[in-house]
Amino acid sequence: MPIIKSMQIYGSVVKATFQNLRQHPSLFKPFLYLAFIEMAGLALIFYAPQWPVSLVLGQPIRAFYGEAAMHYPTHLLILPPAFRLWQIVAGVLFGSLLTGIAMSMYNQKAKGMSLRFGKNFKIAINRYLPLLAYTLVTFIIIYLVEHFSGIFIKDRLTAGQGYFLKMGQIKWGMGLAVFNILFSIAVETLFLYAPLAIIIENKGFWKAAGISIKTVFKYFVTSGLLVLIPALFYLVAVVLKVFIPRLMDLYFPEISLLIILWGIFLAFIVNTIIAVSATILYLSVRESK
Repeated sequence: MPIIKSMQIYGSVVKATFQNLRQHPSLFKPFLYLAFIEMAGLALIFYAPQWPVSLVLGQPIRAFYGEAAMHYPTHLLILPPAFRLWQIVAGVLFGSLLTGIAMSMYNQKAKGMSLRFGKNFKIAINRYLPLLAYTLVTFIIIYLVEHFSGIFIKDRLTAGQGYFLKMGQIKWGMGLAVFNILFSIAVETLFLYAPLAIIIENKGFWKAAGISIKTVFKYFVTSGLLVLIPALFYLVAVVLKVFIPRLMDLYFPEISLLIILWGIFLAFIVNTIIAVSATILYLSVRESK
């Protein structure tokens, strides 16, 4: 598809996305609930050193991060990696369902039907297993690449390879974070329309994945921009997390908590925009067939 036409489609989808979000603020609900779930987990981790939360989380945190992690300010230093684990669990178990609900809500709205959360919850819960498979597959692919790329760089820094050492660990850490999020964007783009095929066309995961990949290659530039542009705003939070230890030294330890909360807010906005815009494009593609 010509670049100019792809950009025109992208512009019309973005315009329709913001118009619908302004006219139907209930479309924000699914990912707002996900943000609340993430913040609930963050609160538990934050208060882990205190009774009675320490009775449940104290021992796991000591096992993973050591006794110092239960004391101020080290506890705030381990907050980002500990929260990342909770974010993964919440994203897999709840994010898959809430993504389906968000897309179902817009699909129902396009049919002139109800945007009620409860009704669309019933639609999505009936398709939970394929939605869960979609989230698990994307997570596993992203996790494996992030894990082995981290090992690759760490091994070379440990081995003292000069061209790696010249950049320093901070620059490599930031570069690795940027690479990981760009790779995540690529994977998420490939599977962008899978939950829509699951919700709207009642497909199983593998057929939905095939439909998504086929649609992405047909609308490659448009699909890539729908994920890339909103995700670039989230990149700010990712880069800030790399500098959390230094920022804690320069300012105050609690800045780690503020950066995580800022990341949750950005993810809420980005996820909503991507889900609605992907649904708009997918429905227009179906109508044009």
